[in-house]
Amino acid sequence: MSDLISLPLRRKIDAYRGKGGKRSRRATAARIERFVKWCNTNAEQIGRSHVHLFFEEKRFAPSTERDYFHAINKLWEMLGRGKEPPRPPSMR
Repeated sequence: MSDLISLPLRRKIDAYRGKGGKRSRRATAARIERFVKWCNTNAEQIGRSHVHLFFEEKRFAPSTERDYFHAINKLWEMLGRGKEPPRPPSMR
């Protein structure tokens, strides 16, 4: 996993995890890490197609889709992407 998340991104995730509502932020950080691991590619290389495939394959409950969408959106923000990631089916 550490090979998939660069050191600067790891620091951002850890800093995010350490602030605010601890339980919520820990869960969001864990979702980011699980998503990157699922993609099996460097976090900086993850694109919109990965997000679409992730939601198609996982078929989460709507509330879980929402939670993962917010985690992936936070990852996008940490990576400096301008637009938000694609929304899961339950949020379209």
